[in-house]
Amino acid sequence: MFGSEYNSTIVITCGIAMFLGIVYWNLRQSSSEKSKRKKSSEKISRETSSNSCEQITARKTNSRETSNGCEKKLETNLHEISNGCDQNLQIEKKKKSEISVVETKLDIPKLKWVKVGRVEELYYYPLKSGRGKTITECKFTEFGISVEEKGLLTLRDRMFLVYNEETLKFQTGRQYPTMILVSLSAVDEYKVKLEAVGMPSVVFRVPEKSEKSSAAIECSLWWGEPVKCIDCGPEPAEWLSRFLTGTNSGLRLGYSLYDRREITKGPWERFSKVYNTLRDEDTGLFSDITSYMLMTSKSLDKLNERLETPVPTLQFRPNIVVSNDEPFVEDNWEWIKIGDRAIIRNVKPCPRCKMIKVDPETGNVAKEEPMKTLYSLRKQTDPERVSVDGTAPILGIYCGLYITGRVKLKDDVFVHVPEDTENLKISNGQEIEI
Repeated sequence: MFGSEYNSTIVITCGIAMFLGIVYWNLRQSSSEKSKRKKSSEKISRETSSNSCEQITARKTNSRETSNGCEKKLETNLHEISNGCDQNLQIEKKKKSEISVVETKLDIPKLKWVKVGRVEELYYYPLKSGRGKTITECKFTEFGISVEEKGLLTLRDRMFLVYNEETLKFQTGRQYPTMILVSLSAVDEYKVKLEAVGMPSVVFRVPEKSEKSSAAIECSLWWGEPVKCIDCGPEPAEWLSRFLTGTNSGLRLGYSLYDRREITKGPWERFSKVYNTLRDEDTGLFSDITSYMLMTSKSLDKLNERLETPVPTLQFRPNIVVSNDEPFVEDNWEWIKIGDRAIIRNVKPCPRCKMIKVDPETGNVAKEEPMKTLYSLRKQTDPERVSVDGTAPILGIYCGLYITGRVKLKDDVFVHVPEDTENLKISNGQEIEI
């Protein structure tokens, strides 16, 4: 019985052991699977995390690349736009430049030149109605003759004018004959001086352009044409008043602002209707109508042949005197080339006033009347022209500039001859085509 109980105990114990072994094994398997699942989960998590990080990094990278791409694209586009704008501006400027050139050259025909003479004399008048200055070389500019000398202020034709301080109207030798004795010249880069016989000279500084906004004075020329200038101050004003009027006040000196005058409108419009080649670009600073006046030496010689006392060239105040073979042929010249480059165009004949009676050396009125003699030679007969110029005799031609250039004494002078004007009297010379 005891043995039977022992065996039963062993069986039970073994059963329990097997049960526990099975439970333990199951637990181990479960734990192992959990561990595997955990590891797998961690791996997946790590992979997912890694992938997410990589994706985030990639997204960041892509974002940066996109951003850089956008910035680069934006910069490229802006650069292209900027370049495009610059190119467009350059194209527009070029177009405008081309238009300007076309407008300037629009009326210039194919040029066929005949040499008619040479430059015999050159003059300019820094002070309107002041003493003329003889020069050997100059530059033809859009605002008239320009004289440039190193270390000196550049002087231009009619860049100063005298005006009445009350009425603001310009004053000339017509009102004050001795004005033609007043000389204006440069002293240095900033100063000029006024001189006249019997008067101590006065030196003064020319107003700077920066002053123009606050110091501009509106004066008037012929028939009330408005022009702006800067007043030159009390010293030249007192000097001019004493010399011209014998008092210490009344006259002022103005300096040009280089504004473009509109001569085809206002009081000059009637002239542009009669002389239809007259342009705003033809006007000078304070010149009467155009920047240039040309005459020939033979025309003056013809007049002087009839006078007991010959009159000097300066009595007619030209800018260019051309030596040639026949008198008064300049009236028929239209396109005129001087030297290698400068081209001017005949706009209208120059009617002469009583100023030609005044001696440019003494300021005295001549005893002889050259106007009467000139009238018998060069009477204006065209009714349309008489309507604007009056009946004054004519001598020389007013010209407008089309091509700038340097001009000097002895330069050849050419005239354009259209093919349909074979019988036009222009003087003898050698035909040249350019």
